[in-house]
Amino acid sequence: MSEVVSSNCVAKRDHWAWLIQTQREKMIAYLTSILHCHYLAEDALQETFIRLSNLSIEQLKEVENPSAYCYQTARNIAIDMLRKRTRESWVDLDNTSPCQCIDNQPSAEDSLIEQNLNRRIMQAVTTLSSRHQTILSLYKWGDYKQKDIAQICAISPTLVNFILQEVVSTCQNALTH
Repeated sequence: MSEVVSSNCVAKRDHWAWLIQTQREKMIAYLTSILHCHYLAEDALQETFIRLSNLSIEQLKEVENPSAYCYQTARNIAIDMLRKRTRESWVDLDNTSPCQCIDNQPSAEDSLIEQNLNRRIMQAVTTLSSRHQTILSLYKWGDYKQKDIAQICAISPTLVNFILQEVVSTCQNALTH
């Protein structure tokens, strides 16, 4: 029984070898048109032979047109090779500079430091008088110029400048202590 199975396997390989050998030039041209590389086409044809040689007797019985089946198998292998090559080209670490791998997101420590600084500044701002807070709000978030703030608050532009300097000084002191 094992002699029959091994002779069937040899006959299978011989059949596919003969078919691929007689169609070799056409198949290489066909695969090269898909893969755009003669060497990859050779690899695909070799993989085709290996895959076809491993078909079981039951699978072979289902093949109605061996030549068409051989071309279809070769085409599928070539497409798989293209997909693999495309996937591999997405991440090419050899040609990636170290700067491209740097994470520009702030670290957890940096975020915590920034939150702490913001908290301290907000505490310093809450200690200011309501007039100082109003002038700061108009200048920082209202995008008003000092001259416009002076008109809104009915004070001189010099006093607005002086108040803004006091606000900055208060915030700086809060950050240093």
